[in-house]
Amino acid sequence: MERQALPLNLTDIHDLACTSYAEARDAIRTGDLLFCSGAKPLSRIIQTATRSPYSHVALVVRMLSIDRVLLLEAEWPYGVRVVPLSCYFKDWNGGGKPYSGNLLVARHAALDADDADTLALFLSELVDILGRPYSLRRALRIGLREVVALAGLRFRELRLKKATVCSEYIHHAYARLGIHIPCNPKGYILPMDIASHQDVSLICRIL
Repeated sequence: MERQALPLNLTDIHDLACTSYAEARDAIRTGDLLFCSGAKPLSRIIQTATRSPYSHVALVVRMLSIDRVLLLEAEWPYGVRVVPLSCYFKDWNGGGKPYSGNLLVARHAALDADDADTLALFLSELVDILGRPYSLRRALRIGLREVVALAGLRFRELRLKKATVCSEYIHHAYARLGIHIPCNPKGYILPMDIASHQDVSLICRIL
């Protein structure tokens, strides 16, 4: 099957056909990525500042022994956490409502989810840094650099941190498997940098 790149603007996201979570669930694998294009004000601010339709990205872990599909994510204000993927469709962040926005599942071409070591590595990443605080300060520093870049100015490069914002969490989790997604020229990595990588392709848009 020919791989399909992720859409890089809201119009193209909205043009994608939707699949229900119940229908897509069996096709989702450990190591897949959930890209979120939020509709709430904070998400819109992130999208505007980063010139991207994506405001968040999370990592899928499928627990076959208990038939659960989980997400590992660095989310403000909770920090690094694990949640059922299903909560995005019925009880996002305990609010009793689905996630407000678009949700796309993607996959990196180099990831072999059938490798028995894959799940162990992702789970060890979870255990190692679960509960680490989300760095709002770092997120604001990244956002400021993105806004200043619109004026043609540039700060010195930021040093990449481990699991302080969502996209850096993905960067480090993949690096443990030998999969390298490079930072952008400004020294950090955004959801858009991952979404636009040539080896990351669309699986489905889910409701």
